[in-house]
Amino acid sequence: MLNINQFKELFKRIKGKRIAIVYIFEGDDSSGFKHFFIWKSNILTQWMNAVQELNCMPLILDVRTFIDKAINKTLPHIDFVLNMNSGTYNLSTMALVPSTCSAIDVPCIPCDAVSIVTGESKSLSNLIANAIGIRVPNELTPENSNGIFRPDNLGNSLGIKIGEVSSENKGLYQEFIRGYDVTTPVVYNALTQQMELLPSVIYLPESNDLKWFHGEREKNVREGYRMRTIDLDDETSRKYLALVNSLSVRSFCRIDSRLKCDEAGFYHNNQNNIAYFKDIYFIEINVMPTIQEKNSFSFSFDAIDSNHLFYPCIMAQKEDVGTISINSFLLASSMMFFIKTKY
Repeated sequence: MLNINQFKELFKRIKGKRIAIVYIFEGDDSSGFKHFFIWKSNILTQWMNAVQELNCMPLILDVRTFIDKAINKTLPHIDFVLNMNSGTYNLSTMALVPSTCSAIDVPCIPCDAVSIVTGESKSLSNLIANAIGIRVPNELTPENSNGIFRPDNLGNSLGIKIGEVSSENKGLYQEFIRGYDVTTPVVYNALTQQMELLPSVIYLPESNDLKWFHGEREKNVREGYRMRTIDLDDETSRKYLALVNSLSVRSFCRIDSRLKCDEAGFYHNNQNNIAYFKDIYFIEINVMPTIQEKNSFSFSFDAIDSNHLFYPCIMAQKEDVGTISINSFLLASSMMFFIKTKY
């Protein structure tokens, strides 16, 4: 563990680094480049602003150009790659950028190829979570109508079906857990030098319907629910960190679970503020989460108070560069892990 002065010195070493932001070229549906989801310009802009906040130098490249230049050894010097090549149909394609980064020995944020092909696969991540001791929903046969189908590789809740198995995609058909969606961001803490949990966020539907979940439509319209933070008990926190470490995530990620509950509206009351391990059912781990204003990651970040482990890090960044956003916080935290180990 570092003291605050050591942390500040480590933070100063971020400045001046060149960061390649590698994004998906809209409309590129050639072999190996087909995507079901493309991060929009406002999300890319927030990352570019984060690079500027940290007094670093951005290099903006589409995936194809980055790969071509890496192969032909015509890339200028870069210190880090921020990988925005997400949302592919094929996980091996999604791992293209971090695999290339490994070949040219440049750190890739937020994760490497191994983390993608294991973490982003719902089948594999469910098996790993279960092996660690985190409860996962029971698998059901297609004849059972009390289930939920989740495609193995797709994100953003695309392709989810209630009560039936998709004929178009491979995936998991599991028992639907009545209750609430809970999401937990996990970030590298350069002060403690280990992964730490940010405040967990619970989604509370206005309908009080225990069958409600944060699906594709809800993510697009952002209405019909509210978010608030909720505490995880110690056992859940330990298991979550064990899962993250088993997947070699060293920057940031997000764990999504279902909190079992039989009483509608129970967690709408702020006095009911603890999620217990016995009620937690793992859904997925997102090793390349979308970061944007007013989503769960941003909401969690805004909820950090003076008692939280990340508070000294936040105050040190504000003191040094005068500002902090969720994107610059995550980017700085990720860079400090690699600077600690590489430089």
